[in-house]
Amino acid sequence: MFSHIIHNPNQFIISNDYHIIPFGHRCTSALACKYANIRKCSLPFDWINPLFPKKIKRVLENNFDDFIPNDFIPYSYNGFFNKKYDFALTHFNPDINNGVEEYKRRIARFNTIINQPTKKYFIYINEDYIYDANYRNDEFNDTIFNDMLELECFIKEKYVNIDYNILYFNFKKHDIPTNSNIINIVLHTNMVYDKKDDAPFEILRHYCGKILADFFNTRITVFDYMKIFGYEIELAYN
Repeated sequence: MFSHIIHNPNQFIISNDYHIIPFGHRCTSALACKYANIRKCSLPFDWINPLFPKKIKRVLENNFDDFIPNDFIPYSYNGFFNKKYDFALTHFNPDINNGVEEYKRRIARFNTIINQPTKKYFIYINEDYIYDANYRNDEFNDTIFNDMLELECFIKEKYVNIDYNILYFNFKKHDIPTNSNIINIVLHTNMVYDKKDDAPFEILRHYCGKILADFFNTRITVFDYMKIFGYEIELAYN
C-alpha cells in the first residue's frame, strides 16, 4: 500500500546522540515517533492542527508568547483553538488548569532541548495527501516546502550553531538546496480517498514509524493510537 525512497542529496548520516522534535503538520509526527520508540517526552508542537512551517516560525519568533490561549475556544478532538496562531491544541487535558501547566512544561522542555549541543531531528509528516485533494497539488506542496526552507533559515539564525536535520515526509520529491539540512522521505501510494474516515491514515502512521525505527535503529511498536490520549498513559510524557 505504501512505499518510499530516501532523498538525501547532501548525504547526511544519522547521529547516535540526538533529540527528536515532532514538527507537524498535525499529530502524525508525534505518533510515528512514538511507534518508533524515539519519543521520550511531550513537546509543544506534538498535538497541533494544522501546523504549517509559517505558523511554527511565527511561534518561535514570538518565543511562544500567547501559545497557550487565554480564551479557550472549544475545538474537536478535545482541544482548544488559538486565534493568534490559527491552529488548535488538540487532545488537551480536560482539566484546563493541569493542561496549561503541562504546556508550560513542554515549552520549557523545548527551550532546554533546542539549546543543548546534541543533534536535533525535526520530524515533519504530511499524511493529508491520501484523503485531501488539495495536498496532491504540486503548487500547494511547493509552497509548504519553500516555507519550510524559510523556517530552516530562521532556526539557524535564532539558534546559533544548532546541529540538526529536518526529516521531511511528503508524497513529493523536492529540490533540496546544498545549504539545507533537510532529508526528504518521499512517500508513494496508489490509493487515495475523498474522506479521512475512509483512508488508511493509521497504517501510514505506522509505516512512517517503521521508517523512523530503521533510521534510528530502534524497534517498532504497534498499538491502538487512541490509547495514547488516555491521560493515565500520557502522564509519563508530560
